[in-house]
Order: sequence, then structure tokens, then C-alpha cells
Amino acid sequence: MFLFLARCLSHHLLWWCLLSWFAKPTEKKTSLSTHGDMRTAFMTEMKAENIKQFLYNFTQLPHLAGTKGNMHLAQQVQAEWKKFGLDSVQLAHYDVLLSYPDDTKPNYISIIDEHGNEIFNTSLSEPPPPGYEAVKDVVPPYSAFSAQGVPEGELVYVNYGRTEDFFTLERVMGINCTGKIVIARYGKIFRGNKVKNAELAGAKGIILYSDPADYCAPGVDPYPDGWNLPGGGAQRGNVLNLNGAGDPLTPGYPAKDRYVILGGHRDSWVFGGIDPQSGAAVVHEIVRSFGKLKKEGWRPRRTVIFASWDAEEFGLLGSTEWAEVNQWCSERNLHDASPLIMCVIIMRA
Repeated sequence: MFLFLARCLSHHLLWWCLLSWFAKPTEKKTSLSTHGDMRTAFMTEMKAENIKQFLYNFTQLPHLAGTKGNMHLAQQVQAEWKKFGLDSVQLAHYDVLLSYPDDTKPNYISIIDEHGNEIFNTSLSEPPPPGYEAVKDVVPPYSAFSAQGVPEGELVYVNYGRTEDFFTLERVMGINCTGKIVIARYGKIFRGNKVKNAELAGAKGIILYSDPADYCAPGVDPYPDGWNLPGGGAQRGNVLNLNGAGDPLTPGYPAKDRYVILGGHRDSWVFGGIDPQSGAAVVHEIVRSFGKLKKEGWRPRRTVIFASWDAEEFGLLGSTEWAEVNQWCSERNLHDASPLIMCVIIMRA
């Protein structure tokens, strides 16, 4: 898993794992003297066509956290952020525990008759969309950090798998989930909490699925003709419960912290056309626009950090690792400069 930080610096160099910044000059005057001038210049510089192109570039190949594909994307972002005008862009590596499926034993669900014969089983992989048949390294659908095993049991539908859903089943309907395999639809709560609730109810397994009632917009065709999830599609995600770690960007930071953080994650389970690259493309254009203003002499009045985190899909690991390493960041570290910081985090499995 790779975390990547970029910070632009003109006066003060602070030691950080991976960063690149540009700080405001010692003199107070810049070519864009007022907030209104800067805002107008910035919004004028932002181009929708650039965001569209960035999104296209970011989604050509899979880039799962900890893989060569995501490292390649990080290096691409690094090169372009340098091109945008940042003074220094570096990559920082963290060793973390990630969870990958066994390619030789893909997950599937089967129905077994009274003689132990499989009379139905799901596909071992997703059908590739048109034009992507030759793309390699597409991780099959799985739930990261889930336990290994081959549970067998009767099925119980548990709606969204919330606490109140299990309460209704047990207290109102008299249905005991102990020793059962429960079926829960995505939505309402984090999938890891669904798994935890099923475990607390005594279930031996859980099947998660995307219900069309929640994941299909009315009047919109499935991909590739529209943007709805196709019939053979499946969500990927992690089921790791972080036990209320809170905002991973701010643990240990003092309330007078002057950093402003804007960004999101870069890794995705496969191509990430919507999650996360639709947002990452916008951040990329914002960085380009800020770089353009920086070249014209503008500096921010407060420290601005743009983040491109890695391994969010595995449980906010990239941003959390960066925050844990940099807990010492506080107002006293800013000296008299207001740097514009660009950070990208890369994590190695």
C-alpha cells in the first residue's frame, strides 16, 4: 500500500515522510491581492474538460491498493503534480496488512440438495464489460478482511442487517439466526457492522448483495448503456471494524491546527470510475489550478493540504497511517509560512 504526499516549499523545509509544498513568500503582496480576486481566478482556471480527461486517464486499468497498478498510478499523479508546478513531490512507503482473495479458490455461493449435491452455484467472477475483456489483474468480488471458511446452513433474510433488523427477527417474528447463513442487502450501515451484527446474532455466515431497490436509479439503463450496476456486477469492500477510530486525518491534532485538508483516496477495487476517480479527477484539476495561481505569485493565507490517499478501500489505512506518523503537526510547526501542501500516500502490502 502506497501513500503519497506532495508539498510545495519556497522557504521552510519540514521533514515529512512524503510531501511537497509551496509556502507564501515573506513579503505580503502577491499578484492576486484579495480573496475575491483569487476566487475568481481559481474558478476561471478550473476546466470541466480537464476533469473529464483526468477521470478517463485514471480509470484505464485496475489499481487495487498494494499492487503494481496502483503504484504506477501514484507515479503518474506524482509526475503530473510536479508538472503542475509543485516544488517537491515524494513517495512514502508504509508496511501494512492488506487482504486479498485466493485466485485459486474464488468465492462462490451454492445451493446443496439433501444428498449433498450442488444444484446451483454463482459465477466465479464478474463478466467483463464490453471493451475490457483483455484487461488483467481484475480482483474477483470478495470482502476484504473476512474470515476464511466454507459455512453451510439454512438461509435467513435480515433486511439491511442492522441491530433493529435482528431485533425484529428475534423479538417480533421469533426467528433465531444462530447457526444460520443470513442474507443482507447493502445500504443504511457499513458492511462491517452488518457482519458484526450477524456474528453477534449467532450466524455462521453472511451473504451481502446489492438490491436493485437501493442501487438502480429509475429510468437509467445498466452499464454500459447507462450507469446502473449490471446484473452480473457485485460490490467489493472491506468488513474491517476500526472500533470508532474517528476522523483518520485529525487524530491527535490540536484544536488550533491551521491545516485545511482537501482530497480523497486514489485506490479502487478495480477501475474506480465513480468511486473514487470521479472525485480524484476533480482534486487533480484543483491541484493544477492552484499550481497555476502559485506560478503567478499567489500564496494561501492558511496551509492547504491536498491528499490522494491509498488503501481507503481496506479501511482508511492510508490516511490513518499518515495521520499517525504526523501527529506532531501543529501550529508551532508552521513557523511564519502558509505552505500549500499536496500529499499523496502510497502503501505497500
